[in-house]
Formats: sequence, C-alpha cells, structure tokens
Amino acid sequence: MRKTKVVLIGLGRIASSLEKDPYRSKPCTHSGVLFSPWGKRNFEFLGGIDPNPDKREKFRKQWKLPEHVTFSDLDHLSSKYKPDLAIISSPSESHYRNALEWIERGVKNFLIEKPVCETFLQAKDLEKLSRKKGIRIWVNHERRYHPKYVWAKRVLDSQKYGPIRTIRASVLTSALAPGRAFQGRTGPLFHDGTHAVDLIHWFLGKPDRIRSSLTRRKGIPIEDRALAFLEYKSGPAVFLEAGGARKYFQFEMDIMTSEARILLSNDGMRLFVSKPSKKYKGFNSLTEVSFPEKSFLGSNPFMNLYAEIRNVLTGKSVRMTGDIGENLGIMELLHKIKTVAEIRTVS
Repeated sequence: MRKTKVVLIGLGRIASSLEKDPYRSKPCTHSGVLFSPWGKRNFEFLGGIDPNPDKREKFRKQWKLPEHVTFSDLDHLSSKYKPDLAIISSPSESHYRNALEWIERGVKNFLIEKPVCETFLQAKDLEKLSRKKGIRIWVNHERRYHPKYVWAKRVLDSQKYGPIRTIRASVLTSALAPGRAFQGRTGPLFHDGTHAVDLIHWFLGKPDRIRSSLTRRKGIPIEDRALAFLEYKSGPAVFLEAGGARKYFQFEMDIMTSEARILLSNDGMRLFVSKPSKKYKGFNSLTEVSFPEKSFLGSNPFMNLYAEIRNVLTGKSVRMTGDIGENLGIMELLHKIKTVAEIRTVS
C-alpha cells in the first residue's frame, strides 16, 4: 500500500523538540510518530518548513536528516511536492495563513495543532472553505485519542454511573515563567484552556448560559486568568479556570455524576463510585476503585491519532474524532467565554 506523503509546517516543540523530554511517554510529537518504525512504514516525509534557521538545523540534527529536506518557507519547497497531508504545527497565529497557503496548493487533508486558528472568525472561514472544497481537517486535541479519556467519554455517554452533575476543569499555568500561552494574542484561555474546553464540548456539547471573567495585568493585552461558569438546561454545571498565575502546570477534569467521580489529570486517573458508607450508617460514600485499563485504542494518543488519519486516507474508515466542524463549536465557546467576560485589570 502506498505511503501517505506528508509535509510538516513548523519545526518547534510539538513538532519535534518535546521528543527529547525524558519524562514523556513516546512518541509525544509529530516527528516522533513520523520517524518511528510504524511511521516510516506508513508515511513518506517530503519536507519540513520553518522560517527560523536554528530550528531547522536542530530538527535535522535530531532526526539525522540532510539539509535539502528543510525549507524557510513554502516558496522554497518545489512545486513538484504533492503531499497527501499537511501537518501544521506552527505558532497559533500562523495556522490560518499556513492552511490557506496549502489549500491553494491543492492539499485536501490537514492535521492542525490546537487551537485550530487564532480567532473564531478565522476558524469559521476555514470550516466554510473546507466544506466548499471537500477538505478534511483534523485538529490535535490529543486527549480525545487517549484510551482513558475515551473510556470516560463512553461511560459518561452510557450514563453507567448516572448523568453528569458538575465538572471542575482546570488548566493552570504560570505567568511568571511565560511560554507560548503568554505570547501573541491567544493567551492561556485559547492556547492551553482549549484542551479543557474541547473535553467539555465533547462530553456535554454547547452550554445554554455562560458567565465569565478575565484578569489582566496593566499594559498586557492577554489574560493572566480566565474563569467561566457554564450551565446546561439538562442539569450539568461546569467550573473552568485557565491560566491562574500558578508556579506550575496542572491539567485536571474532575467529573461528578450522580453515582461516581471520575478524575482525569496529568497526575493520573482515578475513579470513585457510590457505595454504602463505612463512616456514616445509612449513607453512601464515594469509594475509590481501580481505574479500567482496557480500551479498543492503543496506549499512545499520538499514535492513535495518526492511525485514524491513515485509516481514513487509505479508505479503511471514515471516522474522524475531532474534525474542523466540531472544532468550530469549540472555538465559538472559547470566543463567547472571552467576549462576555467581565474584565479586571491589576497592576
């Protein structure tokens, strides 16, 4: 079977360099998949593009590649290169422009890093264009491809432990040692909070009421902290915090149903179910039980994402877990949280 021809736009952290992190489960980058034994059997790497010469050089050294496979921009990449898939892992503010450039070149399949675009209006235009031209766009919210998050989604949909009552979602980062979240115009709500909002939208859909607030530092256009309270007519309520000026990074989804608590976190997964209490006679208490390990997915989210893409492109499947259409809903929710927010400015 013919390999899927790919180009990689953006050669930085999520594209490549995070693969050097000794603590992360591998592969944890796009290049980690593409240059894995499985990736080499299924994908043909045509080239990588990045305007930064230092990043291009580090990328080549990391993967032991010749100089002629990296380029400073699209114009230096030969027009004879006809990729089946364009992977956009450039900074958020470049996603929209990069996608339009490759659509103009006739590419029909894209994998774009989150957030799919810098603004809701850009995402809306890209979604409209994809429908008009028959373009497939995956967006990398990798937790959708994590077997334990997939298990949680199935259990919540089945209401095995009753309906969702509340969700507390936290994506906490540090403004004291800023990363990409505190550069440009996206801020921690769009840059990192998109992971939590994606899961909220995946589990519950569109809320019926949104109340929110943003805290900003004087002279800085993006927020230090975003808070939101989302309400659903069906009953659930969601508390969201993004940013928060913490001296650490923490991702956590604390989901309370009528009969259980599911804790999904970067620190691990825990499950508590309602059982007769050993502390209070006549009451039930939440009792921790082992978190299920079995799943129809493999253990690595990046590999699962690329396996889905490969299956679709080779005609084995039509299933897309997180396409541009659904991501338009996620971007709309992020946009509404931001635009209806009460703004507080601090020194």
